[in-house]
This record gives sequence, structure tokens and C-alpha cells, in this order.
Amino acid sequence: MTSEQLDELANQAKKYHHPHYTGVTHGRFGGLQFTFREFTGTEADPAMPDEVWSSTALSGAARALLETEYQYARTLHRDAKYTRDLKAAADGAAPLWTACTRARTAMDDAYDALSTTPDTHWRAAVSKLIFAQDRAAAAAQTWDAKAATIAAVHEAHVYSDLSRDAAYARAGLADVDWHVGYQSDYEGYGTSPVVRRTAVTIAEQRAHLKTIASLTGDHRAT
Repeated sequence: MTSEQLDELANQAKKYHHPHYTGVTHGRFGGLQFTFREFTGTEADPAMPDEVWSSTALSGAARALLETEYQYARTLHRDAKYTRDLKAAADGAAPLWTACTRARTAMDDAYDALSTTPDTHWRAAVSKLIFAQDRAAAAAQTWDAKAATIAAVHEAHVYSDLSRDAAYARAGLADVDWHVGYQSDYEGYGTSPVVRRTAVTIAEQRAHLKTIASLTGDHRAT
């Protein structure tokens, strides 16, 4: 198909183009390249008018062109909705993740400090660790509650052409290192990912303290 023939088909179909449609050209490596005004994700799902199938003004080639156009439009709109919903779900997530990672670091630091804590300061150091563990557990719970909303968005848009990383990038979140699982990770009666990971670490730390107490006969370790 020549460029002139393509222009003729596009003109034939002009009554039925999607409102965001701006043009069509031959693609660089074959096929067609459609261009549209940017989708925000708030528009109605692109749907080709029913009249296309009954219109006597359209050739079969023009109908095929419109079908392809609306397929492109649906893909762009779907990706725009994903980006919009992800932005909304992620609003306020950054400080929660920062608080979670800082609380985790403070807990680990308090635990590591026990190895060099003098006997005279042992009880105070253990008390400090317990407070740090409680804060880390609470921060993990808060984060996972937020992560669950983000995971739900990923699940809702699982059929988008965008990967998670691509969606984050489009939402202006390209550099985030958040721990966000799948929606199923936050459902049911089990613990959620970061809560579970934090609980495992706390259990390991406390088990080690009990081992120290058992081996040394010094129950101040616990």
C-alpha cells in the first residue's frame, strides 16, 4: 500500500476515528504507525462505533484500518489507566518505605551492638533492642498496608503491555526500591511480605539471646 492509498483510507474513515487520533503512517519496519493525543486514563475505553460495520461509505480496507487503530488506542488507554492508578496508589508511599527501612536498620544495629556491649550495660542494650524490634514490626505493618494497595493496582492492570518497572517509570517512580508483592501476598490469614520477613528476623534475634542465656547461665541475656 502506498502512502497515498493509506491517506485515502484514513480520509475515508475520518468520521469514525477515535477522538484522540492524529494520524497514521507506514511504520519504520513495516506495518502501520498510528499517532494519538496523549491519553490520561480518565477517558472511556476506546470502542469502535457500531456504525462502522454497516456503513456503505467504508471499504473493507478502511474498516480494517479502523480496527487496527482502535486496537492501538485501547493499548495506549490501558497503559495510561495503569499509570494513573499507580500514581494514586503510590501517593505517600515514599516516606512510609523510608520509615520502614530506617526502623529495620535501627533494629539490626541494636542487635549487632549487643556483641560489644559490656555486661554492665547488657539489660539496657536488650531493652533498646526490644523497642527497636517493636518499631520495626509496626513500620513493616504500615508499609505492607500501603504495598497492598499498590499490589492491587498491578493486579488490576495485569493485561497492560507495561511491565511493573515500566509502569513505575511512567508514573515518575523509576528509582524506587520498594518491596511490593503480589495481591495474593496480602490476602488470607497469613502475614504479609515485609511483616513476615521482619517477624522472622526478630524471632532469630530473640532465639540467639535465649541461646546465650542458656549457654552462659546468665538469664540477663533475655
